[in-house]
Amino acid sequence: MKNRYIAFGYQLTCGTVTPHELEAEMVRMVFRQYIAGESYSQIAAELEKAGCPYSEGASRWNKNMVGRILQNRKYLGQDAYPMLITENEFQQSALLQREKYTRRDIRTVPEVIALKGKVICGECGSHYERILDSRVGEKWRCRNSECSTTVKITDTLLTEQVTDLLNYAITTPANIEIPSVETHPHDLEVTRLTNEINRELDKTDCDEEYIKILIMARAAAQYAICSDGRLPIKARELRAAFKSHEPSMPFDTDLFECAVDAVIVQPDGAVSLMLKNGQHLNKPERSTTL
Repeated sequence: MKNRYIAFGYQLTCGTVTPHELEAEMVRMVFRQYIAGESYSQIAAELEKAGCPYSEGASRWNKNMVGRILQNRKYLGQDAYPMLITENEFQQSALLQREKYTRRDIRTVPEVIALKGKVICGECGSHYERILDSRVGEKWRCRNSECSTTVKITDTLLTEQVTDLLNYAITTPANIEIPSVETHPHDLEVTRLTNEINRELDKTDCDEEYIKILIMARAAAQYAICSDGRLPIKARELRAAFKSHEPSMPFDTDLFECAVDAVIVQPDGAVSLMLKNGQHLNKPERSTTL
């Protein structure tokens, strides 16, 4: 399997997600060994020794890959994936992770630095702030005091969802929309203000101050509806950037900065992206082409 869109442990069989016999056993081993007390690094070393790569071209395992497996709820049978582990195993693992969790210095973690300024609330559109709860780990809280939505989502899960979406765009660059630019968009408010200016100018005792106010108001209205003339250029650059990249699981900070304006996180933890061309990129439906 070239790409890691399908979670480790699974494969596509005639368009249906089915367990990959060897990988599925490795997933169960990861949970067993972690619950037994082994560290991420120890488990990664065992997986590498077993000779079962995380994905094509990624034969070496690391603790981040192990962490992704331990935090992936798909193994419980979610999102049309067959169940590989029990709810009890997942909860035991989650409890151990919370107990062992130690805060990383978020100032030195590239993916967190990249995300912090771009994660926004799916409810109100305000920016989220990343906070750490010693009991449950990472959380993101809306800075809008009238909203205050809080989402518990780990750095690993958030970056993995963003990476999945970027990888989808990499494999389908033709889906990047090239917007058209309307040179003279029609707007009723602009038309109304223009007519009002003309009526005032036709008066023999026109009010110059009032005309200035109308002209400024029309300029503001025109600016508000004016499309970004660079959007088509941005979209072409974006399409070219996706074409030039190979899909990968590690969070690609450079591609993220180049392609993404905002990461939209819903209260249920669902993630979507707002790309630089103004396009909203949602989680793709599964298909046989992935």
